[in-house]
Amino acid sequence: MSPLIAGLLGAFAGAAVWAALALAVPAKPDLATALDDLTGPAPGTEPGPAALTGRLIAVLGRLGLVRERIRADLDALDQAPAAYLGRLARLVALSAALPITLGLVLAAAGTAVDPMVIATAAVAFAALTWAVVEADLHTRAGRARAEAARALAVVLSLTAMALSGGAGIDSALRSAAGAGHGVPFERIRAVLDKAALLTRTPWETLGELGERLGVGAYTQLAATTALAGTEGARIRTSLTDRATAMRGQRLADIEADALAATERMSLPIVAMATAFVVIVGYPALERIMTGL
Repeated sequence: MSPLIAGLLGAFAGAAVWAALALAVPAKPDLATALDDLTGPAPGTEPGPAALTGRLIAVLGRLGLVRERIRADLDALDQAPAAYLGRLARLVALSAALPITLGLVLAAAGTAVDPMVIATAAVAFAALTWAVVEADLHTRAGRARAEAARALAVVLSLTAMALSGGAGIDSALRSAAGAGHGVPFERIRAVLDKAALLTRTPWETLGELGERLGVGAYTQLAATTALAGTEGARIRTSLTDRATAMRGQRLADIEADALAATERMSLPIVAMATAFVVIVGYPALERIMTGL
């Protein structure tokens, strides 16, 4: 047996022993995990992983798979870490099993395949699947944050209009939040209800929502209104200015996305033009070269 294979077998054996010990003696959950269990989705609201037990998911979490950025993205999507870890483990295991299964089929058919090639392919497939799952999570979280920012801009615009008509802050906010549909507006209505129950200002709870989702527009709104106060013309002016700024930012983002789409659309045209020049010019160039 070569030293490399012996080393790999020893590493896998050590990892298996460590995982068995971690499952047998689970560590105490930290404060963040305990708070997630209390404030996260109720049991049964999300389908749990079928192939993993709760202790195994805890072990995967203690390995550092749920980093701060991953946890922030999961919070933005209102997704439990256990569901994410279960999906990640299933996809990675399936990807790693594909080359192993192919190698077994080829071996059964009488074709010799180097075990190191199969192991390398399994590791490469697993790593690629891991990266794709994380990239998909980041993409979906980015879209959720953009939708949350747009919802806040709509709520502030409607609130500013209601305040101009003589409505109060609380009634204007609630009517503006009730005008929209979808998860972002439901979150805003939930934090407004939380502020009313805890006798706090809605700006504080909106700021906390922004910190949890990772959306700077909410925290900036909380900071701006903290300086402006809670009533009077100053808060109306502050909300109007903030709504105008968010609308301008949204228009700038739309223009940037349109320019990026235009540039992406020009790439196929350039490729077609290049191919046309090559197809038309190559015969003439070939005749010139052969004629010389």
